[in-house]
Amino acid sequence: MSTILSLVRNATPHNALFDEHFAPYQSITVLACNYDGNGTALCRGDDQLVEISKANLRRILFGAERGKVEAYLTSIFDPETEVEESSPRQGEPLFRQPELQAMKKYDLANLAKQTLKELRAQPAPRLLYYRQVDICSVERQGV
Repeated sequence: MSTILSLVRNATPHNALFDEHFAPYQSITVLACNYDGNGTALCRGDDQLVEISKANLRRILFGAERGKVEAYLTSIFDPETEVEESSPRQGEPLFRQPELQAMKKYDLANLAKQTLKELRAQPAPRLLYYRQVDICSVERQGV
C-alpha cells in the first residue's frame, strides 16, 4: 500500500495529556483516506495498523482550536466543564495511557493546570501537534 502522507510528532511542550487529546503515536503514516466511506483513515501509527477518525485526522492535519484544547484540559480538573472529545466515566475522563490511569486525581489536576498554563503562553490560535515529513526521511531516521 502506498503512502499518502507521513507525519511526526511536533510537540512543544511534550505532554502526556496532549497524547490523550490527539493520538499516542510518534509517527503517523496515512495509507488510505475514507477507506470505510465515513471519512476514517487507515494509518500506520508507529509500528501498528490503526484507524483514525475523520475528526481526529482533521485535528492532526489542521491543528486543534486552542479553545477546545483548553476546554479539554479544564475538564480534567473542573467537573463542571464537559467536552465531547473526552468520555467521562462518573465525572472523570477516560485515559488511554497507563501512566495517566495510574495517577491520582490530584496529580492529574496539577498536570492539567500546568499544561494549560504552558498552552496559554503560546501565541498560536491553533495547536499543531504533528508536522508533515516525507516517507524517505521517516524510514532513514528509523521512526
